[in-house]
Amino acid sequence: MKGQIFRLCLLIFTIAIALPYAATAKGGHPELSDQEKLTPCAQCHKEATPDIYKEWYDSVHGIANVKCFQCHGTYEDLKTSPDETSCAACHNAQYMKRPQNKKCWECHPAHHFFIHK
Repeated sequence: MKGQIFRLCLLIFTIAIALPYAATAKGGHPELSDQEKLTPCAQCHKEATPDIYKEWYDSVHGIANVKCFQCHGTYEDLKTSPDETSCAACHNAQYMKRPQNKKCWECHPAHHFFIHK
């Protein structure tokens, strides 16, 4: 009985935590007010997704201050998984030489951005 109550409480807690981040019409991002849309992504994601924020912050892109919207778009056209053409905007030479059968992030994991040596 205690185990069932514990699992039920855990389920309710998980739903309560995940609900604000549940998929919405905007590519998985919770709805935002017009005022909230003026807030830089990193300001909320520092708390909402700290692991992803830290990966970005410590990466070459974070150090170079490349902003989230430059790859993922704005709130109006948010892409949780960017188009590869986003990479080409800054890395055209590398983009043109990439293996055609792979996405950029298959060799360069999202938010890590390690340099090949």
